[in-house]
Amino acid sequence: MDSDGVYRRVNIDKVVGQILKNNPNLTENESREVALIMIKELNKKLSSAVADFERGEGDFMSCYFEAIEKL
Repeated sequence: MDSDGVYRRVNIDKVVGQILKNNPNLTENESREVALIMIKELNKKLSSAVADFERGEGDFMSCYFEAIEKL
């Protein structure tokens, strides 16, 4: 998973901190395990969003208009 773009971009320590803040009953190791699962799910969602974008769906038009305005 280290080669995964999302994993490299997410600060896992911050995610673990947020998990512990929301559920102080978890241990640090349990929180880290949950964080890794969450990052995998985030990667799936981002991969889906990228595929939609490449098909001209999702955020494509809003990004298109923002890019045209910047020309």
